[in-house]
Amino acid sequence: MTRHYCTGLGPVSPGTNSCCQQHDHDYGAKGTVSRAEADRRLRHCMIAQGKPVMAWLFWAACRAGGWYFWKEKTHD
Repeated sequence: MTRHYCTGLGPVSPGTNSCCQQHDHDYGAKGTVSRAEADRRLRHCMIAQGKPVMAWLFWAACRAGGWYFWKEKTHD
């Protein structure tokens, strides 16, 4: 069974799902980019999948509410 990474969308194409999976990884404790960069990557990936409207809607939602899910990175 395939895990769905695009919260709130239900089943999506494998390409779009992979965009959301990368975004989840970027937001996680092992992510190596800033929150803004993670959101930009998601937007660009979804645009590349042919979903420009969805890309901008998800980007706006992530910028507005993503702080709640963001895991601050610890630097040694």
